[in-house]
Amino acid sequence: MENQDSEKREHLSERVNTEQWHRLLIVLACGLLIACSIGVALFLLLKISHTLLIFSLGALLAYALSPLVLKLEKPGVGKERKRGRAILLVYGGLILILGTTTAFLSAETVRQVTHISQDHVQLEAQARERLANIDDWLAQKNIKFNLEDTLKDPPPNVKSWGETVSHHIAKTLGEAGKSVVEGFVIALISLFFLLFGAELREKGNELLPDRMRPYAEVWEEDVNHILGGFVRGQLTLALLMGAIAAVVCLLCGVKFWLLIALFFVVSSLLPVFGPVIGTVPVILSAAFFDAHPFPNPIVKVIVMLILFVIINEFGSKILYPRLVGAALGLHEVLVLFVLFAGLELGGIIGVLFAAPLTAIVIATCSQIHRLWRGDAPIRSVNLQKPRVEAKVDAQPGSMTA
Repeated sequence: MENQDSEKREHLSERVNTEQWHRLLIVLACGLLIACSIGVALFLLLKISHTLLIFSLGALLAYALSPLVLKLEKPGVGKERKRGRAILLVYGGLILILGTTTAFLSAETVRQVTHISQDHVQLEAQARERLANIDDWLAQKNIKFNLEDTLKDPPPNVKSWGETVSHHIAKTLGEAGKSVVEGFVIALISLFFLLFGAELREKGNELLPDRMRPYAEVWEEDVNHILGGFVRGQLTLALLMGAIAAVVCLLCGVKFWLLIALFFVVSSLLPVFGPVIGTVPVILSAAFFDAHPFPNPIVKVIVMLILFVIINEFGSKILYPRLVGAALGLHEVLVLFVLFAGLELGGIIGVLFAAPLTAIVIATCSQIHRLWRGDAPIRSVNLQKPRVEAKVDAQPGSMTA
């Protein structure tokens, strides 16, 4: 009997070990299959990357405008009619704001652009004269560094970097007309997302199994919070930073203050790096043109550098956490890491999408993990206010809301 029991135990042990190895092989095979599927999907998506970018920007704009549409929906009329009216009011208000802003700033913008295009030779001569004055001032301070000669014959690494930047700027300006057309396409795509997004979401959720539906709904709320908050916060941050930059440049007598402020708004749309890039034309304008109301260009450059460091710190340390950080729910160090990684992998587009995509991936993994464990779905972002509460039995697959 003892021999038979020991043989049975050995047989059961071997069977358990075999089943564990089978499970491990199945998990590995599924992992490889998923990895191959993701690789093929990414390969195919790269072939239509520009189309994906346009649709992504349209979706982001729809996420940004969705809260306004929800607030303007009035009870008492049909669902489609009241949503259509709200969307019409939102887009009408945007067109009115853009038109008023353009009319208010167009005269000064045209004047500054005309001044640059007509007097570029004189401006270049003035800049070279200012460089010579700076060199004389540095020589008086026993600082041996010739800026004018460096500008004429820059080091090879600086020259190659400058040529690369100039090439990208020229390419961007050359595609300005195309960008305007694509802007209308993006606005149209956002309109369709606002009109039919909720219906598509409901129909998509209906196709899911009952057990997965609550997790999908919570995940959708996370994505809505991340993308909507990121876009709204980034736009608000860029406009505020641009307005502050315009006021500071105007008060300090910086030439072409409006063009610099508009460039600062666009550059501030890029997280972390944008405001630093936007500071470059401020320093160049302060160094090369009239020093009024400061005694000399060096003092003006130093003052402008200090002011814009303060502005950038105010934006990154105070405005960004309040306007954008709460939506992402990511630590500052992680945000910095993914921004550098996005810059290396995808350039400017990678920087723009790195942080929200990372937050979405974390939210997705969190919901998949809770679904696998059989735990209740909980908001991954802003966990202190869970939107969905559910009770899950010990056995996976049975859940009662």
